Amino acid sequence: MADHEVRLSTNGLLIDRIDLDFDVKIDGKVLGTLKVSEGGLEWRPKHGRRRGKHGTLSWKRFADWAENVA
Repeated sequence: MADHEVRLSTNGLLIDRIDLDFDVKIDGKVLGTLKVSEGGLEWRPKHGRRRGKHGTLSWKRFADWAENVA
């Protein structure tokens, strides 16, 4: 079973003109980085190419996806 843990407490932190970067690891191995910003979400795989703005998922698209995941 994979060993992973996710924790974040912001106490109402407003993300305004800053990005939050989350290094995603499973069993100590880095899978990539999840960037969270005012504009949306962006996934950057460890060994993949950076996708820039084209790889960003808007909050609207993310909400649509999340509501339709079974």
